[in-house]
Amino acid sequence: MRIGLLGGSFNPPHEGHMHISRIALSALNLHAVWWIVTPNNPLKHASTLLPYEQRIKLCHDRIKDHTKIIVTDIERTLNSSITLDTVQKLKEYYRNTHFVWITGMDNALNIHKWNHWKILLNEICMLHITRHPAVSLTQRCPQRLLSNHRHEILQRGGKVPLIPGISYWLLQKKMINVSSTEIRNKNNELSAEMASGKNG
Repeated sequence: MRIGLLGGSFNPPHEGHMHISRIALSALNLHAVWWIVTPNNPLKHASTLLPYEQRIKLCHDRIKDHTKIIVTDIERTLNSSITLDTVQKLKEYYRNTHFVWITGMDNALNIHKWNHWKILLNEICMLHITRHPAVSLTQRCPQRLLSNHRHEILQRGGKVPLIPGISYWLLQKKMINVSSTEIRNKNNELSAEMASGKNG
């Protein structure tokens, strides 16, 4: 099996998550993409997160009938909120599965802030989905400092080997510019306007 892992808070899930999942499925000939909804994100304050069960439900609503995108609460089951721990446990449990961790450009440039990020890169293959020009972006990426890490830029997809120690950079002309933060801010503004109208 070839499985893509898309981890995050999904706070809330949006079309951008669907977009990169569909791209990864097609480009790397994956059997499925698992959405790993993290209970607690070490890089985000807990007070900014919607309740976990609500985020899980929103994810299920978002994927609807897409049979190759699967919502999971694996990190809660494994009692893990650190990506390295999650990956190591998944590899131990699913020994005949090849995993790839999927990110957008923002996570690619900030992966050095993750716990044990250098070890993580030696545990799992990475797929960074980015706009052109990926070459200049990868040159600014902290991963480039690792001499034993390989970078390959994909002009188009294929059944590339999903082995640890490689980061694939998939160039995309069309990306969806949306974030969970923007959605929350718009929802907060709308709620404030509605409350103001009622009070007025």
